[in-house]
Amino acid sequence: MKTAFQMVLGIVVVWAIVFATGCQKESNLSATPAVQVEKKLPPSQTPPASQSPAPPSKPPQAVKQPAKSIEKAPSIKIEKSEHDFGTIGPGTFNECQFKFSNIGKGELKIDSIQSSCGCTVPELTKKEYAPGESGAIDVMFHAPGYAGLTTKHLYVISNDPVIPRAELAIKAVVEVKVVVDPNRLELAINKENGGMIPLKVKSIDNVPFAITSFTATGQSITLEFDPKEKRVEHVLNPKVNMSKIQEINAGTIQIGIDHPQAKEVVVSYSVQPMFELRPSRIILQNAEPGSVTKREVWVVNNYGQSFEIESITSRNGYMKVINQKKEGHNIGLDIEITPPSQQGPMRRYIADELSVKIKNGPSLTIRCSGWLRLG
Repeated sequence: MKTAFQMVLGIVVVWAIVFATGCQKESNLSATPAVQVEKKLPPSQTPPASQSPAPPSKPPQAVKQPAKSIEKAPSIKIEKSEHDFGTIGPGTFNECQFKFSNIGKGELKIDSIQSSCGCTVPELTKKEYAPGESGAIDVMFHAPGYAGLTTKHLYVISNDPVIPRAELAIKAVVEVKVVVDPNRLELAINKENGGMIPLKVKSIDNVPFAITSFTATGQSITLEFDPKEKRVEHVLNPKVNMSKIQEINAGTIQIGIDHPQAKEVVVSYSVQPMFELRPSRIILQNAEPGSVTKREVWVVNNYGQSFEIESITSRNGYMKVINQKKEGHNIGLDIEITPPSQQGPMRRYIADELSVKIKNGPSLTIRCSGWLRLG
């Protein structure tokens, strides 16, 4: 039989075990939810609002950076962004300068200077300028050959964050100081010296000048002159190369001068050819392969002279003259054009040339091109 002491000791042990087990289970239950939540949260997920830190009272440093960059950046200041030459002569070369300085706190780097046209050429000695340093852009402006107001633009490309593309302007009024009369000629190959008449080059402001050069298209017209002779008015008698103007239907004469407000005057000329084709080109639309198309072309003598055709040849063999007819001093040609039949690879476009050789004269070319109907 158990004593009273043993019974009391057993009860104490049982309660101790129950208490320990209950504490263990309670501890496990309270820890389990925290472990599961921690496992379910992805690394990038924002924690619950109750655990999130308070928003910063100041914006992050990245927001302030542009302001600090501008404060330490270069800044270009152009003293005068527009230059007016006033009244200048056509074809003259004129110089001007645009001064600038770097008023910023960073180094100014000029990448390039862009021009709106080739007549305005800028020049810069260097591209990098320290804070407070100054520089200048030298510009050479070639005035146009026509009279009136003209404006050109330049653009300075730099690392200035505020004005990365600074604009410059050049203005001028072109006024003619030297004129040539006539300024247009109509030459003929059946006249002595091509029908050339004297050219009068005159200074309208009574400033003497000299002839410095004389050139013509294809060297078809020449002139002997004294570059040391200065006059208010020059009367020129150019010499025409008769064989060369027969090959040139139109051209120009450039007369160089040393007037302070004019460097060149220009005369345009045209030459009526001895012979002309009417029409000179034949165009076919949806021609049938292997079928004949007929056309008529006239060989015209512009000077009313009789002539004969020495030979006629076709380059590709599609064109053939089946008849010649004479009317006055002109000759008409009846031409048959036979595109190739569709054999082998299909062709859509055809071309041929008919060469007409004038006896004791030039060769004329009648060109033919067109599209074939397929299918």
